[in-house]
Amino acid sequence: MAQYIYQAIDEAGTIVKGKDEFKSPEELFEHLLSKGLTLIHYKRKLSFNIELSGDLKRPALAELFHNLSLFIKGGISLKQALEELLSTAKDNATRHLLRTLLKGLDDGLLLSEAMQKFPRHFSQILIALMQIGEETGTLDRTLEDAARHLEKIEEITSTTKKALIYPCFVFLSITGAFAFWMIYVLPKMLPLFASLGLKELPLPTRILLAINNFFHSWWFLFPIFWLFAALLFYISRRNPKARRVWDQFWMNFPVIGKVLRTSQLAFFFEYFALLASGGIHIVRSLELMEKSTTHSILKDGIKTLKHEVELGTTISGAFAKVPIFGPFAVRLVKVGEQTGNLAEQLEILAKHYMQKVNNMVDMLSKTLEPILIVIAGFVFALIALGLLGPIYDLIGKIR
Repeated sequence: MAQYIYQAIDEAGTIVKGKDEFKSPEELFEHLLSKGLTLIHYKRKLSFNIELSGDLKRPALAELFHNLSLFIKGGISLKQALEELLSTAKDNATRHLLRTLLKGLDDGLLLSEAMQKFPRHFSQILIALMQIGEETGTLDRTLEDAARHLEKIEEITSTTKKALIYPCFVFLSITGAFAFWMIYVLPKMLPLFASLGLKELPLPTRILLAINNFFHSWWFLFPIFWLFAALLFYISRRNPKARRVWDQFWMNFPVIGKVLRTSQLAFFFEYFALLASGGIHIVRSLELMEKSTTHSILKDGIKTLKHEVELGTTISGAFAKVPIFGPFAVRLVKVGEQTGNLAEQLEILAKHYMQKVNNMVDMLSKTLEPILIVIAGFVFALIALGLLGPIYDLIGKIR
């Protein structure tokens, strides 16, 4: 969108000046006409600030919803609240979002309808919640629920990343250091050892020579491997069948698969609890979650749940037919179904799986750290012995 500075005149002959973002001059004209204004003059403002909607992070959205809720609880209208937040917004992405929402309200849209212009920021679940809040007159409470929901989702995401980033970082560090020695250091030193005239080089040195020869003979396999891995990842993001295979592979991967499965369950029950507490019908809730879920295994499970519920199966009975949900989840859902407090049981499940993810992160950091240290120690001990062994043998011959 481009920013336009304009002058218009109202029915009383008063000149009105302003600036806003529009896709085209025609959209500017139609916007002013809907407000009873006639465009006199406009010019497009040159701007070198790139305002990317993707720059707006989940914590910023949570804070935005929280502040909107506070303003509305204080008796301020939604439009005035958005204008107040726009006047204090510091980053371009937030200002762009607020201006677009305000423009939607000026055009006669509801907040939920204006939010649909930002599908990357606002999921179908959040938009449905806003619709419920608008219809029931409880928008302030809905906004606060949405803020808490985004904070919990951010916590689940960051915790899962924390569990996976640490071992990956250590592994890449060890691999990078080993590759540096193999590519730059050892090629200059090992030929010298081979020419020392020793009848038999020590075993660590022979291993290093074999690895070094492999690197020099088959080095082209490594970029091919990474290119193939990148291509496979790209295809898995675009092709549904390949994505399902990719997700299934990582779901069954030792240790990491358990973390991913638990975090997906935490996501699911957090979404489900939010929708159930908002009064949205079970089938509609499952439809929204199916659209918002990117993990293909969980998406298939949600499809099965929706199909079974539509056939008349009880909610707990539908859960029992989906393998990703364990007996513990089925029991709690059944309790909620029988007692009429399903939303509370879903919240308990969301907290349970969130705590389980946190425990896994702590366990991984405590378990993997000594294992990775032992691996790193073995690699560098091999290098040290491979370099020092021939020197000691040569010193022994001189003596």
